Amino acid sequence: MSVSKFLLIATAASITILSACAGPDTYPITGDPVSSNDPVQDMNPANIFRGESR
Repeated sequence: MSVSKFLLIATAASITILSACAGPDTYPITGDPVSSNDPVQDMNPANIFRGESR
């Protein structure tokens, strides 16, 4: 297994573990609570996917 594949697998595993261990209403990396006026909550996923497909 090449080093790049190993690093890819290690990164994916660590992101999965961080996301799984984060409590509800918290950001996975920092553990900060999500506020009620967080602008991310107002984002429409349809707009994000449409922008990525261009």
